[in-house]
Amino acid sequence: MRVAPALLWLGGLVFAVCATLNAGGYRYGASDQAFYIPAILHQLDPALFPRDWAMLGAQGRFFFVDELGAALVGWTGLDLPVWFALAQVATLGALYAGAMAMGRLVLTTPWALAAWMAALTLRHRIAKTGANTLEGYFHPRMLVFGIGLIALADVLRGRRLRPVLVLLAAAALHPTTAALFLVIVGVAMAVSDVRLRRPAAVTAAAAAIAGAAAVATGLVPIDLTPMDATWRALVATKDYTFPTTWSLSTWLTNLAGPVVLAAAAWARHRDGRLTTPEVGLVAGCLVLVAGFAASLPFISAGVPIAVQLQTSRAFWPVEIVATLFLVWWLVDRPAAWDRGRLAARAIAVLLVGVSLARGVYVGFVESPDRPTFAFGLGDSDWDTALRWIRASTPADTFVLADPGHAWKPGMGTAVRIGAARDVFLEETKDVAMAMYSREAAHRVTARIEAVQGLDTMPAAGLRALAAREGLAVFVTPRTLDLPLLHRAGTVAVYRLAP
Repeated sequence: MRVAPALLWLGGLVFAVCATLNAGGYRYGASDQAFYIPAILHQLDPALFPRDWAMLGAQGRFFFVDELGAALVGWTGLDLPVWFALAQVATLGALYAGAMAMGRLVLTTPWALAAWMAALTLRHRIAKTGANTLEGYFHPRMLVFGIGLIALADVLRGRRLRPVLVLLAAAALHPTTAALFLVIVGVAMAVSDVRLRRPAAVTAAAAAIAGAAAVATGLVPIDLTPMDATWRALVATKDYTFPTTWSLSTWLTNLAGPVVLAAAAWARHRDGRLTTPEVGLVAGCLVLVAGFAASLPFISAGVPIAVQLQTSRAFWPVEIVATLFLVWWLVDRPAAWDRGRLAARAIAVLLVGVSLARGVYVGFVESPDRPTFAFGLGDSDWDTALRWIRASTPADTFVLADPGHAWKPGMGTAVRIGAARDVFLEETKDVAMAMYSREAAHRVTARIEAVQGLDTMPAAGLRALAAREGLAVFVTPRTLDLPLLHRAGTVAVYRLAP
């Protein structure tokens, strides 16, 4: 389908705005950035996070975002919030470019193309996988997903080398997301080109043997010893870690994607529209789901690497491809018939309208106290107190805060981001990062137990906790009989160290 360049640029702008608003706006320092930002700060200043780096580094060994981010800040002198905003623009651009390219190759009418792009702006969670289809902040996973869509479009065009090279490069940012697309691309190319089947099989077998040898010899330090009870119990509090415990409704929700994909592909085949690259794409998606199923016994046994790979996210790219084929089935296909043209256009208009209305509601109405666009940290009392800690305390200061501070109203900013200091516990993110380290899991579990009743713990109890754990300051909205170091409105910073 040919689209005028001016319309492509306009469509990109509309897509970016709708996607951002449907994700609740843009915010620096949110959610998973509680890992990425401290990791980059540590690369810029290794004196930071002397206690927490063991846990941060356990997850960070799988990514190169921290090294790349630190290098960009160092080379250019631009602050991290600037780079994260630019990276979010790049993410939206990649998502749009990949989706538009796929849509123009599969769909034939502008109504269907508009419906497809509008459907992608409707942010939602892939059930029990820990992945959202869009994020209102920069996440490397989303950037790699956009690159993955570009790679799938390349496969549909019949390209061979570029999609593989692009995904291998993207793996430096988020290897597990890149791996999902590499599976689809590899299978698609092998299915659509007979000449590639033997080389693809040999390459896959060689990679598997090399990987097994690297693990067996210790060259790649992967823990294969099953999770102990403490580690397993901690990470199981995250609903995406053990898909073997999914309810029937979750299974039905996630399996709807591959079922719809297969049905829509069959309808396309009956119409004589299913191309050989599309057959490969569908086969790659189904192989990805089969790979997820094959991982379940290892996940059930608690093999750490099987849990850490979060193979349930295979349903994410499968759902996207299924959505494209479903839009063809419901909009593009009927649009070619006189009797179905009106209904097809109605579906397209409905999806665009829902995207616009939902974006306005989520972006501006749903959370009136939250700014729609926040390119830096806020000016709340909590943020001001964290800035004071960062500017006025030594780099090795150990901070105590409410363990749920990163998601509670009035707080929001993680201590590791705002203060750039070790924090005793940020429960939401620490539990997630503990998935990558047995030692960290035991430490986080012990700390969760240690701060039970922190909201009402008296000054004497806080001093005892500080003495036992080496804590230096306590940042809190509580009023306590402790030495006051700083007050920012309702938030105080107390001295705990003797």
